[in-house]
Amino acid sequence: MSDAKLITGGGVSLGAAALAPWKALGKRTGGAVIPSQDGAAVGVGVIVFLSVLEIVLVDLLLSAPWARLVALLAGLTVGYLMTGFAVALSAYPHRVAGETLTVSYGASFHARVPLSLIRDVTVRRALSDQQRTAVVNEGVLSVPVMSTTNLVLELREPARVEAGRTVGEVREIRIHAADPSSAVASVREALEGRTAREDAVEPPAKAPSQVPTWLRRLRWAGLLVLLIEILLVTTGLLDWRVAAGILVVTEGTLSVLGLLFGAAFVSQYRRLRRAGRGRRAALSEAFSSLLPPPIAEMVRHELSVWGIIALVVTFRSQARPGDKALGRTGVDRRSGVLALLLVAGAVTLPALAGVSPLTVVGTLVLLYAAAVAAAFATAGRVRPHTLGPEDVVLRWGLHHSARIPLTVIDQVHAAGRPDGLSAEDGFRVPGRASSALALHLDEPVEVPFRMGVLRQVTTILVPLADATAARALIEGRHSEKAQ
Repeated sequence: MSDAKLITGGGVSLGAAALAPWKALGKRTGGAVIPSQDGAAVGVGVIVFLSVLEIVLVDLLLSAPWARLVALLAGLTVGYLMTGFAVALSAYPHRVAGETLTVSYGASFHARVPLSLIRDVTVRRALSDQQRTAVVNEGVLSVPVMSTTNLVLELREPARVEAGRTVGEVREIRIHAADPSSAVASVREALEGRTAREDAVEPPAKAPSQVPTWLRRLRWAGLLVLLIEILLVTTGLLDWRVAAGILVVTEGTLSVLGLLFGAAFVSQYRRLRRAGRGRRAALSEAFSSLLPPPIAEMVRHELSVWGIIALVVTFRSQARPGDKALGRTGVDRRSGVLALLLVAGAVTLPALAGVSPLTVVGTLVLLYAAAVAAAFATAGRVRPHTLGPEDVVLRWGLHHSARIPLTVIDQVHAAGRPDGLSAEDGFRVPGRASSALALHLDEPVEVPFRMGVLRQVTTILVPLADATAARALIEGRHSEKAQ
């Protein structure tokens, strides 16, 4: 096989991890940069915090000076390398330079793909359940981020990959880009023989729901400061006078961050309102955009629990006025029974064990668990799938939803069983029913996937008790719009 048909590279590199922090501080030159993710500020903060904690605890356990010095050096080395691996995720992006596209995943993988091998590049989102960073499987080299790829490189002919432990023959390469549209433009520009740009790919105009990058990177700062404060004060590692001084500094830092994020929240809310968002949607988006994704998901979950219970108590639902229901799941019996059992446990616990701080806490925990179970039990009733004048709205779980415009629905048919989809561009709405409604789309739509990540699909399977009736409603609405 000639060199033009060979894709070379490497696997995990300690040297690349050690150089990553310095690489990140330097100016990126030499080709068009294609970032694969937004940055590594969160990972670096967590690693630094855990490394400092480990060094302090090991130092307290050892008594010999030489052992403490060795442990300190080992802790600093390991902490630096771990930080390097985290920083490498942004320090080593994909890059188009000269006649080569370098596909990278931090300091864990890189492969140099000759541009002469690439026939075309397209945006297509796909999921991967692989355990390794890069895998060759059935002629496809997959290098995902958070189990997701969104850029497909089609090769002119089969090529052999030799990059560390990743070896095999491929016809297609799937990678992840933070901005797939700009990535496609950069690669196609290089394929057309134009001069590669020296600077990084310009970021697209910020959508109304986005916040400045520097502010997004501060989302974890308050939580990390608070954790450090709790650690230092509760473990007794410091004298109380020093701890009191640190408490003043950390509380002051949290106050400044609070004022900063408060101003950003107001600014973001006003920007969303000017973009046409409703008050409730603008409040929700502005609040969630200023929190770390896991924390935002937890807050959204908690608000959804009490929101669903409030809808049940007031005999309302999330269906819009004038919408037609496409079927109701009703009350989930198993979750309902669990909620009743938890309430019974909360009532009987103080009676059997007596009133004490421990039983009070246990009662509150059981009542909260009962509220969550009750929300899951009644979610299908207050959050139905609906058909509106212009779209179909699918709802599942406590807060997930997807809007499908009627104009992109190509075919609708009732399936006998709500089996899962094997296609990478298909999505099965969570739920249980005796039949299912299959929606085939002309254009991809985005559906929630994990922790706020969206996935593009062209086929959606919806479990429904009466899929035939739902199909008739959608086809009837299509006929009305065609007249």
